Amino acid sequence: MFTTAYAMNASAGFQSSISDGSRTTLGKGQAVTYTNLPNQPVAIVVYNNTGNTTPFNVAYNNQKPQNYSVQSVQGQGFSLGLAYLIDPSVTKAFEITVSVPDQAQQNSSVDVYAVSLFLPLSGINNIQIPTNGNAVSFSGYSRAYATPDLAWYDLNINSTSTGLVGLFFEDSTITVVGINMPKESSAALKKVVINTSGSGVPDSNIAIVVESGNLYQNSIFGTSSQIVYSPVSPVNSVSDGSISLQKIS
Repeated sequence: MFTTAYAMNASAGFQSSISDGSRTTLGKGQAVTYTNLPNQPVAIVVYNNTGNTTPFNVAYNNQKPQNYSVQSVQGQGFSLGLAYLIDPSVTKAFEITVSVPDQAQQNSSVDVYAVSLFLPLSGINNIQIPTNGNAVSFSGYSRAYATPDLAWYDLNINSTSTGLVGLFFEDSTITVVGINMPKESSAALKKVVINTSGSGVPDSNIAIVVESGNLYQNSIFGTSSQIVYSPVSPVNSVSDGSISLQKIS
């Protein structure tokens, strides 16, 4: 398959294959192929570990690799690197390869993992959200999930971190939530979410929400299916905030 062959061309000779979406670290000339992707929207999160802009490539479905670069957190000003969105139920591409090319700087380093209503199964901290209003804390590289019953719920995400970005998955919709950001950050926040015309995730399924305060609130209707919130923050973030669900009817 083209993606696998491309990944193995990395001069460092390192390629891994991961079937559960878990986090891995890539350096110059290294690649990872995520296999067995679920039939639902997936965010391939690429987080820069260095102070330099780092290039990376994405390849799937025998297509020519697509080239991107992820700024340092200091340069971008948000907690998010880049999130490449793909919906395998549309693309029929159930594996995707991410690589750092040979042209990258010698000390290049990115963390990569796959987030969805199902993934990752390991490699980041999975936290269950109770539906009784009790808040649970989240930290760097974590994923909070719940399966609310048929009822309305108040969703609250609270954070005192400046410029925190998180991904909220519900059915086929992904909401990119920015907390403690100026309202004018909305346009800039869109640039860190990649949904190409062939990725299977249309613009209509992506929402961008920016809160200038430290609280994001929304009402959601539970359908006995899973919802997921994943803050995208450095692994050394001890406590980024909390999330809660309270049944209201």
